Amino acid sequence: MDPQPNFDQFCLKRILMNDTERKMIAVEGNFKGLPEPAVVVMEKYAFDEASVLNVCNAQTKLKKNLDNDVYKSFSCVPQYDENIPSNKMDLIYPATDKHILKFSSQPIYCVQETEEMYQTITLHHILDNSLSLQWVYNCLEYKSEKERITYDTASENQKDDEDNGFLLLPDLKWSGKLNELYLLAIIKKRNIKSLRDLTTDHLPLLKNILNKGSAAIYKLYGVQQSQLRTYVHYQPSFYHFHVHFTYLMHTPPGINVGKAHLLTTIINNIEMQGNYYQKATLDYFIKESDPLFNRFEEKGILSKAKLIDEINNV
Repeated sequence: MDPQPNFDQFCLKRILMNDTERKMIAVEGNFKGLPEPAVVVMEKYAFDEASVLNVCNAQTKLKKNLDNDVYKSFSCVPQYDENIPSNKMDLIYPATDKHILKFSSQPIYCVQETEEMYQTITLHHILDNSLSLQWVYNCLEYKSEKERITYDTASENQKDDEDNGFLLLPDLKWSGKLNELYLLAIIKKRNIKSLRDLTTDHLPLLKNILNKGSAAIYKLYGVQQSQLRTYVHYQPSFYHFHVHFTYLMHTPPGINVGKAHLLTTIINNIEMQGNYYQKATLDYFIKESDPLFNRFEEKGILSKAKLIDEINNV
């Protein structure tokens, strides 16, 4: 066969794999007139830093998908074909130092947070440095993103909706493609900051999210509960309790050890010991310039200099 085959003659048979994390797809097919099968693997290049400003240049139109408080999301659509979004762009404006930190590349450290560390260090940090939750309250009060809410427990007239209710809506990172499914369940109660606050009293809420959320996703998208990864982040990106639902075939950021805790495991732990998450030592990763890192460093728990010494002694 010609060393440079004519792809105009390529006949697609089936998609073998669509890796949403690597932005790679593999397909099987054959070239007309040739019996042997062929596998074609396509992968998107990483962004060229020098060309970032051209992503939304004069040849591209912005289509707004979301506008809630400081958060906006757009599809970048080339003018030559308005049916094909080329990139997704999120805008945070005005951005705080906390926002800038979240998206900055930095050295990362592992924290083993004990009950005492949480009470004396982390909790004070949360109360002093949390991001604004106005965008969350806008959703809960139907002031923003009303059209994006895919499920509301209030629609089923639950008597305990204020205590055990939640909204289900797409995460900003979801492109809308089914194989990248990503939704958030945001609770209606406003006094649960994170995993650390959960006790036996919250089991009805957690089970409601697991069962009602999974049922709603199956009804809307045909994805079964056994095909979902349902988890909670610790530390979370914002301190109003919420649960992540992602498709198992998709591998978004934040699903690894040191960040994600499966909701079923959380429920089982609390059923075994009601105050499990008040007493447990929780491991998580933290960036070097995070203000929480500075608090741990001041207490002698983490140290940049200590890490450098350990590396030099390897």
